[in-house]
Amino acid sequence: MIRRIVLMRPHEWLEDGWKMRSFSAVGGPLTAALAGPGTRLVETFHPVRVTGRLAPADARPRAAGYDYGLGGRLRTYAVVSEFEDEDAVERLRRDRGQDIVGIYSDPRIRPFPAPYCGRTAVGGRKDVESQIGVAALRKARLTGKKVRIAVMDTGIDGRQIPVAGGWAPIKGYVPGSTPPDHGTMVAYDARIAAPDAEILDYALLQSTAEGWTGFLSDAIAGYADLIQRREADPRPLVVNNSWGMYDRTEDAPIGSPDNYSANPDHPFNQIVGSLVASGADVFFAAGNCGQPCPSGGCGVGDRGPGASIHGANSHGDVVTVAAITVDDRRLGYSSQGPGALASRKPDIAASSHFVGSGVYAFDSGTSAASPVAAGVAAALRQRLKDPARVTPAQLKGLLQRSARDVNGGGWDADLGYGVIHGGNALKALGARAGGKVKARRPAPRGKVRLRVRSARRKRVRR
Repeated sequence: MIRRIVLMRPHEWLEDGWKMRSFSAVGGPLTAALAGPGTRLVETFHPVRVTGRLAPADARPRAAGYDYGLGGRLRTYAVVSEFEDEDAVERLRRDRGQDIVGIYSDPRIRPFPAPYCGRTAVGGRKDVESQIGVAALRKARLTGKKVRIAVMDTGIDGRQIPVAGGWAPIKGYVPGSTPPDHGTMVAYDARIAAPDAEILDYALLQSTAEGWTGFLSDAIAGYADLIQRREADPRPLVVNNSWGMYDRTEDAPIGSPDNYSANPDHPFNQIVGSLVASGADVFFAAGNCGQPCPSGGCGVGDRGPGASIHGANSHGDVVTVAAITVDDRRLGYSSQGPGALASRKPDIAASSHFVGSGVYAFDSGTSAASPVAAGVAAALRQRLKDPARVTPAQLKGLLQRSARDVNGGGWDADLGYGVIHGGNALKALGARAGGKVKARRPAPRGKVRLRVRSARRKRVRR
């Protein structure tokens, strides 16, 4: 059977299914709308609201993927179907075009741990803190207080990492109830720079006979929930994603309208952009398919420069994080750019392969690097409270410009703009203890223009 995400035009009953988080509430009209030979709806997946950019009808793919430019915006709803074969997919696309916006691949996704390229740890937490400039953040009293970090992962052990709520694709999940594993490691690493952040347990990936895994459609549901959370509570939100698709043979080919890896109009790529537009800072691990020692799960054609960062991990709106040791050596499994959706990927690098959470012998992979970087962003967000005044694009630009360029020469395909550094970021802000950071009018293309006002420096005219 072929599993696909079906993006449907709006109906009141689809909105009801989304609000109730229920397939059974809309099963009748949904089955009637999508019924056909060789097609079966997945009843464990309820309709999910997706708001994003709609491509023009006459769009054509480029050699490197899709470049639709600016289209209109449309609220749609994602459901999941299984098909006997590709002919059944095309029949549904042809016969139900009045109800369907598009049909897209729904590949499996997995976390990015990586005990490759050396079996011993390099340094520990104190070394990580030194590498990423935590001392400067502490001096400025930035600990991520009143900032939320959503850990979209395998679930968290709440006995080790306190959680403040969460979500899962299965009903009845209690946030913080997962035994210690990958998600607990990720949450620990995010708290290195932001120990006072509120951790949200988004248990996207489930334990199966194949290991921790899920479907991309589950990530769409999680992101829709995060958008709703942002709408209800505008406090800063940082989202970490230490997972991705290892093997593009599980995806539709590039050039197919169903494709995910290089298609900005895939509903997950769309909803990622919508979450960032809502004011969330979104971080993705670059992946573990770099040379010279990629993960064994990486596809034969998905290894090394230009072939190992794809899908939302290469999204232009997110911060894509490569992995480096605390003594500034690139880890050989860290995926290398250019990316599939945005060419200048990764954006930055962060610490990995260190003794940390205790879940494993050491915290490794771009799985560890991404939350380390996300924690720095959360600490900075404590000061830059209003995402409308300092947008995610502006914060991303700040992190790029203030990164420590260990390779020299600006951006490169291995480490992006360099190693993230909280102290350098504060200097770029012109921030000092006791001062208040005030954003001027929005700056174009990710540039942050900020000034410091301090009572000690205020001049009184006589």
